[in-house]
Amino acid sequence: MNPPIRPNLQSHHRTFFVFFLFCFLSCENRDADKVSLTVFGDGVAFNIDGELDMDKTASCGTATPYSSSSTSTTTTTTSTSTTNLYTVITRLYFKTGEYLYLKFLYDATQNQGSIDSTQGFSYSGGIGTSAVVSNYGKIYWGGSGVPVDTSVSSSQALSYLTVDLDLVGTAVSSGSVGLSLTQCYTVDNINCTSATSTSMCYTQDGTTCYNTQNVSGPSVSIKGEVNCTSSTISSGSSSSTSTTQ
Repeated sequence: MNPPIRPNLQSHHRTFFVFFLFCFLSCENRDADKVSLTVFGDGVAFNIDGELDMDKTASCGTATPYSSSSTSTTTTTTSTSTTNLYTVITRLYFKTGEYLYLKFLYDATQNQGSIDSTQGFSYSGGIGTSAVVSNYGKIYWGGSGVPVDTSVSSSQALSYLTVDLDLVGTAVSSGSVGLSLTQCYTVDNINCTSATSTSMCYTQDGTTCYNTQNVSGPSVSIKGEVNCTSSTISSGSSSSTSTTQ
């Protein structure tokens, strides 16, 4: 009678360890201050891949309680806000000189959302890459990718930002991408106003809000991750939003 075949437990343990190590490195080893995006479609293919200049990027963005306006029968406009919804705006500078702008509505009860329909995503372009804009697509922040404190009713500076993007946009061949943008107060996300309001937008001319729809070029897909960790903002801190950035 042949002796029973014993399983090679050492080999099984080694295989399990290699598998666990691969999963750990794949899921957890995200660069703290790096953008890794792939842009492709309609004859266009390149990567937006680089380290962030944290000397120029003071925080990883600002989160402001979202306000929705409504008009009553007496034509009085009122604003209501909820502590679960925040407008997140971030502008990240690369060490190579480019910048990336991102705006989206963060819902504390969800793990994903959509970018803003007029100012969602903008990349200034660099050596070997085109400027890219998008106003449509998904943004995923998982369980803790956007560190918003829902007990804070004012604007918060984000100490870090870890999100994945899956967008459809345009590789710009004409139109302005907004290489120099400042912020202004707005009540309709279309025009700037001199009066202080709870909402702000980026502007090129100080009069109108910047709109990513005012460009043309080939349609592209934009996929990848954005990682930022501020060295100056502590977790859970808040600050007033500045009119320039």
